[in-house]
Amino acid sequence: MATTAMCSSFKQELLCGGHCFLATQAAVSATGVNGQFTLTALASTANLAVGMAVTGANVAAGAVIASVDSATQVTLSKAHTGAVASVTFTADVFKILLIKVAPALTFDSTQTNVGTPGAGASSSTNVGTDEVTGTNYTSGGVTLTNVNPDLSGTTAKTSFGANPSWASASFSATAAIIYNSSTRLGGAVPLNGRTVSVHDFGGTQTVTAGTFTLVLPTNDAANAILRIA
Repeated sequence: MATTAMCSSFKQELLCGGHCFLATQAAVSATGVNGQFTLTALASTANLAVGMAVTGANVAAGAVIASVDSATQVTLSKAHTGAVASVTFTADVFKILLIKVAPALTFDSTQTNVGTPGAGASSSTNVGTDEVTGTNYTSGGVTLTNVNPDLSGTTAKTSFGANPSWASASFSATAAIIYNSSTRLGGAVPLNGRTVSVHDFGGTQTVTAGTFTLVLPTNDAANAILRIA
């Protein structure tokens, strides 16, 4: 069983800077000098945020945006290993997994983490063996494509760029959970797998040797899959 809800822990984590839904910006022209930390001559720093991953030729492995300095410059957490001319900025990686028929746990707003999907007893911190199993379903689900959040009236909203699907699949599911697979918040053990929302299907949905597709709602103030009024 499941109850459609935005997870309470997710709301708190938003206020802690714990989630970044910004869309990927690929092949962005920039200027970086060997041994320095700054990227200059950016066309714009709109829709960039501290903590976004940065990759590209001569960008140090594991580099992230440490600060947004101006409309055309950011500073990275690691020095460049050579001259930089083009980069990709990537925010957090969100995924969606599926819940099986007749799960042991009722998934709702109290879920805080997916834990180790497919393994162990289910709890508020672990989906465990309540995750779907079946042909062409991989534990942990599939990756979603971020879309830049925006504002419609007084409602902040975001969605994802494509309907998640599983091809040539055979399984049954009753609900889905969206979660953040990136590590952004610290602690005794920095956590990933933090849950965003739970979505009940209103009954069992089955696919047999076909494509199982979750159709995302219209990304507007009344229907977007994630919205804060």
